[in-house]
Amino acid sequence: MQEKIINDKILEKMTLDNVFKIFNDNIFPMLNDEEVEYCQELESFCLELHPKIDKSKDVYVLFPELGKHGYMQRINKWRDFEPYGMKKEILLATIMSICDPQLELARLASGILCGNPTFQHGDTSEILKVQDELMSGKEVGCIGITEPERGSDAVNLTTTCTKVDDGIVFSGEKVFTTNGPKAKYFACYGVYDTEHPRQTMVQGMLSRDFGGIETKRLKINSVPRVHIAHTFLNDVKVPMEYILGDNGGGYHNLFNGLVPERLGIMGSGVGICWAGLIYAIIYTNLRQQFGKTVINYQGVGYSLGDLLSKCSAATSLAFQAATIYDDKILFADKPSKEAEKWVAGVSSQGKYLLSKLTHEVCYEVQQQMGGVSVTDNTPVDELMDVSKIEEVIGGARNIQLLILHGGLRRYSKIL
Repeated sequence: MQEKIINDKILEKMTLDNVFKIFNDNIFPMLNDEEVEYCQELESFCLELHPKIDKSKDVYVLFPELGKHGYMQRINKWRDFEPYGMKKEILLATIMSICDPQLELARLASGILCGNPTFQHGDTSEILKVQDELMSGKEVGCIGITEPERGSDAVNLTTTCTKVDDGIVFSGEKVFTTNGPKAKYFACYGVYDTEHPRQTMVQGMLSRDFGGIETKRLKINSVPRVHIAHTFLNDVKVPMEYILGDNGGGYHNLFNGLVPERLGIMGSGVGICWAGLIYAIIYTNLRQQFGKTVINYQGVGYSLGDLLSKCSAATSLAFQAATIYDDKILFADKPSKEAEKWVAGVSSQGKYLLSKLTHEVCYEVQQQMGGVSVTDNTPVDELMDVSKIEEVIGGARNIQLLILHGGLRRYSKIL
């Protein structure tokens, strides 16, 4: 804390432990016994981790701590860490966002965006080694989809692939590669034929060890502890053992991966919403103005009540989407095509809804808390900044609406 202006009696109550107590009071009734126990274990880990967090240092020094407990991701089973599944990942993202939203942003990029394909599409010893290094937190990963001239257009890539005798050569540029400057592994997409990207898209796990990867960090003030890059692929030759999808397989993998990515970002958003709201609840219950606590003024108390109802509804949506993904897709003997379509649509709906809600919650609680909330005396301003990055770089508002609009237009076929 650079300069303390918050009252000591209030500050001593604004602890992560108290935040979790209020969070649990609102969330645990939505969960079964196994999920409650999982949350309690995760929260205990966060309470031990929190004093070790140095906000002047990059988040990556904390990755090995996450890896020791299997918290780099929880969609897939890695080693003997249980329970796992999409709902467990949502809970992990939520609680980690409350603990450290910048760490959560980087974790999601390494553990899910880069790590999830190693479970879903990789079975070589080389990919399993990548998986272990990512999940243990020993190495950092990122994903390479977005390009300087291809933001929301994730299909018509300009990064090209050329097949050679001993692998595939990737050439092109990627941008907004979260973790890029620190990453060893890059889950990247390119195409053999730019005129036919769907039929020729390739997904490969690129390593700095292959040579030809250059990263330049972008200056993004909102997340100073997370490195986000402009990445150059200068004829990177990738052995076939590191190819996760070839000859159009990359297109299938790309869109399968977007659903757990969006659901994961929903979880991060849920955490930001609850963290912002709970810090405001604590502060306004203790801060006095004109002889009474601030929360007793209707303009404050009613506003927080409005945000509470929205946070509860958004959380319920995230949990329901994750439960259906687990029951009908991830753990189903035969994944439901109808459920896959529904989850694809609702993950965009939820990401759109929660991204807007994180901004609304953080903005409104800053108005209720006053000037202290834009300083480093509380985490609220950091929560606001991270929510902006998750919304824009994680898939901006208009691309989510484009997806939803496409879903509405398909109803003409059944009329």
